[in-house]
Amino acid sequence: MRFIGLSEFSLVLVAFCSLIFMTSQTKEVYSAEGGSSFYVPGLYGDIAIAVAPPPGHYLLSTTIHYKSEAANSLLPNNIDKKIEANTNAQLIRGFWVPDETFLGATMMMGFRVAAFDIDVSADLQTPLGNVHIDENNKDFGDFALIPLSLFWKIGDIHLNLYEVISIPVAQYTRNSFTNTGLNHWAYDTVLSATWMDPKSGIEISVAPGLIYNTENPDTNYQSGVEFHIDAMLNLHLSNELVVGVHGSYYKQLTADKGSDTFLGSFKGRSYSVGPAIVWHKNIGQQKYYASAKWLHEFDAVNKVEGDLTLLSVGMKF
Repeated sequence: MRFIGLSEFSLVLVAFCSLIFMTSQTKEVYSAEGGSSFYVPGLYGDIAIAVAPPPGHYLLSTTIHYKSEAANSLLPNNIDKKIEANTNAQLIRGFWVPDETFLGATMMMGFRVAAFDIDVSADLQTPLGNVHIDENNKDFGDFALIPLSLFWKIGDIHLNLYEVISIPVAQYTRNSFTNTGLNHWAYDTVLSATWMDPKSGIEISVAPGLIYNTENPDTNYQSGVEFHIDAMLNLHLSNELVVGVHGSYYKQLTADKGSDTFLGSFKGRSYSVGPAIVWHKNIGQQKYYASAKWLHEFDAVNKVEGDLTLLSVGMKF
């Protein structure tokens, strides 16, 4: 495999960042209940996300730090606000890839468990006076399940179709800023694709998905359908080291239903972009993996906006 130099990669990088910027100029906006969503930017993969993994068992641990503040219009315009939040999360994901195939595709099943530590500070100037809020919550999040994931290869393109089901098992308090769960079921249908050039070492991966939310029984509120896409431009410097620029786009497509909610009925939109680095190595029958990425959110409307750091380590056994 011949790997290209950084000067050649920089030309592709400029085109990638320009595409993200031009897309961000669209001004129609619209977010899920409370400005939150099952979707986490950057969590849908790092490298070769649609390439079928070898049969075996995989375990991946991801540490997330998210420092955010309320974007414009998250609260009604007649309320002056300052909302800051720090979210720390630990996600454990497990995957099983059997030897058998289905419809000509490699199969995979998986799960995700999460624990959160959330701090929120808010100062609100309302017509009734000043309101100051400090909340902290440490608890487990909702459980997520991938009942079936299918991988195909068509020429130079790799495809991966899967469903992520978010199961509401976390404790939920109505009107809280620091809930660790959604208190409703969510279904995320994702079709990711990867194109790789073995001569240059350039890889482009995308992971678009649609999220359908059921009604929150405590608020009689149903968030609308959400669209999201993660994009990765990676340069494979060697067989073990990869650097890249990753980005995301999120937009709620349909209006929420119901009015019994703290923040009202909104749609939302946001973008993110930032650098990533990945190391992976086979040692005997085992494979080890580590990645780090930083994503800066921008142009968010009706959502929180901040900086996201993700650190992952994993292994195949």
